[in-house]
Parts: sequence; C-alpha cells; structure tokens
Amino acid sequence: MSENQIECISLTKMYKSKNQTITAIDNINLEIRKNELVLIKGRSGSGKSTLMNLMSGLIKPTAGKVLMEGDCISNMPDAHLSRLLSDKIGIIFQSFNLLPAYTIYENIEMAIVPGRTDKSLLGNNIFSLLDRFGLGGKAGMLPSELSAGQQQKVAIVRTLIKEPSVLFADEPTGSVDDETASEIMDYLLSIKKEKRLTVVIATHGNISEKIADRVVLLQDGRIRNHT
Repeated sequence: MSENQIECISLTKMYKSKNQTITAIDNINLEIRKNELVLIKGRSGSGKSTLMNLMSGLIKPTAGKVLMEGDCISNMPDAHLSRLLSDKIGIIFQSFNLLPAYTIYENIEMAIVPGRTDKSLLGNNIFSLLDRFGLGGKAGMLPSELSAGQQQKVAIVRTLIKEPSVLFADEPTGSVDDETASEIMDYLLSIKKEKRLTVVIATHGNISEKIADRVVLLQDGRIRNHT
C-alpha cells in the first residue's frame, strides 16, 4: 500500500480572464505522505490557495490529476467526491464561514451528515472540542458574539468534528492576533499527533517552518524549493 496520502501529477490550473489566460498552477508534481505536516509557503498570488483547492477536490484541474490514497479525485463523480469530502477531508478556510443566525453548537452540528453519528455522542464530542479550544460555555452563543480568534477556533472545531484523515488549512492564523495564532497551532499540532492526521497548511510566512515535516515554496504557480 502506498505511503502517500496525496499525489499531484503534472497538475495545472488555468483561468481565462478577458483576452488572456492565467496559469495559477503550472505542472506541479508533489507527494504528501500519510501523517505528514507540510507547509505550502509563498507570497500572495503564488498559487497556494489554488493548489489547496485542487488537492482537496474543491476545484478541478485544467490538466494533470490528484490522487487521494491512490484514488483519482480529479475526475471522480460528484456523489463520490461529496462523500469523500464528508468522510475524509477537513478544510479550514481563511474566512470563518459561520452561519450568523445559528448558534456555535448548531454551526458545528451542521458539519455532520444526518444519521452518521449518534446525537448524544455528537453532543459530547462537540462540547469536548469546544472545551479543548477554550470555548467552554460558548455553545449557545451566536458567531457575532465572539471575537475573530474565537470564531476561527469554532471553524476549526467544525472541521475536526468530522474526524477527517487529512486536514487542509488555508492561512488558519491569518485573521487572528499572535497569541491566538500560537494557541491555534498548538491545538492543531496536538490533535494531528493524537489522531495521526495528514495536515497541509498554506501560509505566506507567519507560521514557523519548525513545526513542519516539509516545506514547499511556491512562486508563480510553480514549486521553487522543496525541503
């Protein structure tokens, strides 16, 4: 069995804008092993978010393919891909994407496909994760009643409640203060170790390379350095 969680093979993504074609990702080959933490670094516009979206199956490539545990997700039927996103893939976005009219508990609960998890067990898991992220007592509050850092933690809990095997995080500390950023990374590293997650984090440089097993530097949609 392959040791790779993710394989990008000749991966290319192009966009058409008026009379020009923009190459966001240019013929990338990359392997990410199971239980690895990989940092994807690069300046704004380097292609980090596009690469993350391709690897997680949110968008399809113009050319090339992405394998997830040996299965090609680039041409996977929508129903199968939707199941994969529900069962195995967790995504933490730059924006929190919390529904403003729903409580914190309800925002997290909606991440679970109905019938997948026992209600009482789900509730225990939600409260346990909220406590772990320093959000005990916040379950009944609305997103607007929380700080930006607290909302980001809720977004992370909402992702982790699905118990994914691979976690993508796009600038997970980009909207929070330094102290909260440190807390978030400590939580993610702890959970990665406990759950043996594969973690891929995109950052423009505000996350220390010391936490990573490998660092991939992107520039103009290409891998410029790989350590």
